[in-house]
Parts: sequence; structure tokens; C-alpha cells
Amino acid sequence: MAQEEKPDILVYDLGGCEGCPLSILRVYPQLSRIANVYSRCLGPVDLNREYDYAVITGPICLNSVEHVENLKKIRKKSKIVIAYGSCASVGGIILYARGGQEPRPEHRIYAPISRVVKVDYSIPGCPPAPQMLISLINCIKRGKGYFLDLFRAVSYFPKLSGFDLMDEVVLNGLCVGCGACILSCPTNALQMIENRPDLIPEKCIRCGTCTVRCPRFSQLLIRRSKLFEKSRLLTSFER
Repeated sequence: MAQEEKPDILVYDLGGCEGCPLSILRVYPQLSRIANVYSRCLGPVDLNREYDYAVITGPICLNSVEHVENLKKIRKKSKIVIAYGSCASVGGIILYARGGQEPRPEHRIYAPISRVVKVDYSIPGCPPAPQMLISLINCIKRGKGYFLDLFRAVSYFPKLSGFDLMDEVVLNGLCVGCGACILSCPTNALQMIENRPDLIPEKCIRCGTCTVRCPRFSQLLIRRSKLFEKSRLLTSFER
């Protein structure tokens, strides 16, 4: 039996704290078993060739012509684009970043990559557990799986945070008190009070990790994304 041909994966970093590239670096051995990996951590990369997957880390600087053009080029040359980490997927704390000049609106220049290109799957986290990337790629190859639905749903939402968790789940009485959100928070911005999570606003970095770890919120994301897809499909038929 002929061995299955491995897909080509581009891992490309747009900048930031470098936590996400280091996170992926930990699973390069496992990733290389299921795909041919191309990354500047391993050597020069060619943005003019085609890739099966492009894994993008870091936010997009909207005022950087070079970064915007590179991102658009990667999108054009890649079958599937995956935003890896909170900065790339849901903005996170970089939504509040500014330059060192006098404050003007155009200096709020960092955004999730979905502001520039279509994203197929988004994995929030600061940084995410790298095994999630392996699991997602395996789900994509099989054409089914929980991560496939969840991370496709996240790609529709450029902002997710502990504030959303409180508004959508806790204050609406949907919380089951499992504590998954508290265990997942990288800054300890959530605490358990009377068997329900409570947010410490000044500690929340808007990474969205708690929302995808919450069983109730993740269900909401998947349902809303499917409704969005149906409405978009109906709109295309009407045209």
C-alpha cells in the first residue's frame, strides 16, 4: 500500500511576544510526522509557493504594508488558514496596543488577522496548548471532530473574553459550575464565588481561552456560527 502523501504546512509569525511560535516549536517533532513543516524557525520560507495549511501567529499590524501584503499572499496561496493564539484569532490584549506617538485613532493598529483575510479556523489561547493544533489538523483530515466545529466557530468572532463569559453564560444562569474556565485562565482573572465564576476585570487580557473551554459557551459559539452560515447561504441564493 502506497504511503499517504503528507500535506505542506507553513508556520508564519507576524510578531508579538513570541509565546505562540515557541508553543508550536514544542510539537514540531509530532507535527513533522503528519505534515511537511515550513517555518522561519527551521530556515527560509517561500511565500510564493502553495501550501495546504498556513498557521499564522501574532496580530496583524494594519499600518504595515509589508505585513498586510504578506498575509494576503499567504491567504491566496494556502488552502486552509489557521489563526493560532489569541492575538491572531480574537485580538486579545493587543486590541489595546498603541504606538509611542500622540494618541490618535489610527495608532490602534493591531488586530486579529480576520480583519484582513478570511480565516478558516481560530485557536485562541495565550498561548494555546500546542496539542490543539495537532488535534485540529487530524480533525480536518478526517473531515469531522469537535475541534473542527469549535475552532471554525471561533473564526467568526474577532473578540472573545471573560466579559463575554460573564454576560453570556454566568449572568444568564447557564453556568454549571464546572470550573473549566478558571483552570484555563492564564492570568487568574477568574475566581469561584458560591460555585460560580466571577471576573476580576483588571486581570483579564481578553484572550478568549475561558470561552472555548466553557462547555456552555462553546455550544453557543457553534450554534451561532451555524446560524450565521445558513443566513449567509440564504443571502447568496437571494442574490
